[in-house]
Amino acid sequence: MTAPPTLPAYYYGDEAEQFTYIRIPCQLITHPRFKHLSTDAKLLYALLLDRMSLSVKHQWYDPDGRVYIYYTVDEICGTLTCGRDKAMKLMAELDTNKGIGLIERVKQGQGKPTKIYVRRFTTQEIPPEICAPFQQVEYSDGQKSCFQSQRSRVNRHVQDEKPDCNHIEINQPEFIQLNQSIYPPAPYAARDAIERCDVRETLKSRIDYDLLLEEYPSDDVESIVELLTDVLASAASTIRIGGQRLPTETVRQRYRRLEREHIAYVLDSMKQTTSKINNIRAYLLTALYNAPVTIGPFYSAAVRHDYG
Repeated sequence: MTAPPTLPAYYYGDEAEQFTYIRIPCQLITHPRFKHLSTDAKLLYALLLDRMSLSVKHQWYDPDGRVYIYYTVDEICGTLTCGRDKAMKLMAELDTNKGIGLIERVKQGQGKPTKIYVRRFTTQEIPPEICAPFQQVEYSDGQKSCFQSQRSRVNRHVQDEKPDCNHIEINQPEFIQLNQSIYPPAPYAARDAIERCDVRETLKSRIDYDLLLEEYPSDDVESIVELLTDVLASAASTIRIGGQRLPTETVRQRYRRLEREHIAYVLDSMKQTTSKINNIRAYLLTALYNAPVTIGPFYSAAVRHDYG
């Protein structure tokens, strides 16, 4: 039996961009409020945040417009590779009733999955001592202070001094400013996440993802799915295939032809490869690109070999 190819120790070229990431808000790590929250619970909260992109896709909103998600205990067990007891304990750590209050679970009954509301780890509530509404600030020759001071509230010239309501420290939220990586100001990040999710689900359906998982190691299948999703959802103009730069759309058209037998063909070919693969990503990109045009001759040659 030949030994599996040794993976390279370094990343080359654009290989560093081949992965997708789960973002854990820094506040969960650094803020004293969350110091007693376990690391696994923080990771689970990040997974729940990531799942919200699927809710946007399916328009899972309650009558008040709040986003909710579905994430079953079995899914948590599979993702974190843990037992049901631990998965339920981690959910309890995050829960509003038993834990720190980062999620709220609403049971639906009748066999329906529990709705999960992922709550903000920051707050946008404005403390009552913040300066009064804008209509109390007059702009003419002078400007009225937003706060009562020891001096009478009379109009003062803007040039004389800054108004009291410019104290920045009063405007801070309860914990910290919103993490813009989780709540981006523009819709592009959410839109890209939704598009990637659509591409991935379409791909999994076309290649019979569940059947492949029964036949091959899940890590191998998942790696190929992620790699194909990266290319199919890529915004790059070209992709390097077999040492050449090809238009991305040309590569996409070829990858859209891939079905389960093509993925199986590539995985089986890798098992039979005895030479060292220095750049596994480049190897897979090329093998998947060539699969639709080489699978027929490969199996024809195998049949001729077996039957003389």
